[in-house]
Amino acid sequence: MTNRILKVGFIVFIFSISHSQSFSQIDQLAENYPELIHERTEVRTLHSNTLEQDYEILISLPKSYYIKDTIYPVIFLLDPYRSFSIVKGYTDVLTSPYTYIPEVIIVGIGYGGNGPEAMLNWALGRTRDLTPVKSAETEDIYRKRLADAGAPNVEVQTGGAALFLDFIKKELFPFIETNYRIDKNERMLSGYSFGGLFAMYALFYEPGLFSKYFIGSPSIHFKDGITFDYELNYASNHSDLEADVFISAGELEEMTSQNIKKMVELLSSRNYENLILKMVIFENEGHVTCYPAAMSRGLVELFSNEDDEN
Repeated sequence: MTNRILKVGFIVFIFSISHSQSFSQIDQLAENYPELIHERTEVRTLHSNTLEQDYEILISLPKSYYIKDTIYPVIFLLDPYRSFSIVKGYTDVLTSPYTYIPEVIIVGIGYGGNGPEAMLNWALGRTRDLTPVKSAETEDIYRKRLADAGAPNVEVQTGGAALFLDFIKKELFPFIETNYRIDKNERMLSGYSFGGLFAMYALFYEPGLFSKYFIGSPSIHFKDGITFDYELNYASNHSDLEADVFISAGELEEMTSQNIKKMVELLSSRNYENLILKMVIFENEGHVTCYPAAMSRGLVELFSNEDDEN
């Protein structure tokens, strides 16, 4: 319950800002001054026939992309509106001047829109796409919180993970592979909170889609811990799990920490030959503050280069 309140509080904070006078002033400033644009970053629109909507795709290219004829690992990043800048910054730092990880392409999967509309699209989109089954309880909580924050009569949906994973596999992968030089054998899925919940869903339903998984503070408690059912079902029907997984949480988010410890214990007991599993609990960190530390550590663990010259 604590983690759920934290996530809902974060959404309330966003919408409280978006409906304040200060946000209007920011919009006004944006009309008068150039917008900040990340270097080597493209923003493209991809229509999904699977979900009958447009997705805003944020793409960061490596420094060497236009001077080398090579292929690159790719990170598929969930929740890019709160994580894209952090991940891009860390990947740039970790590749130059010292090579801790290889250069990567980052693909952020967003929902588009401007100002308050963009925030609402993101909040509703992630709640639908990143949750594996319908949860009336979650929908009621988010609907009430959004109404309290100034967005009444909003339809909140859950349980769209299967369709979202289908969109990634059948529409996003071909789009990225057609337009960019990526290594199809080096795909990483990066998710935090609900995104971590989705990453675990993908891990147990179609693990071969990605070779690496960053799973930060996953909402394993969602729907009475249904993710543990997915793990058991996978273990009952498979003798191996080929994936490189980094999973983490903050020490202060006690329920999540206990849940991932239980999950890691279960996975370790399966003795999967090709599963590489690393868990880190970050001391004195909570659900929101843990993300930068987790991402920095996760990138190194998942993409570490044995030939570092640091």
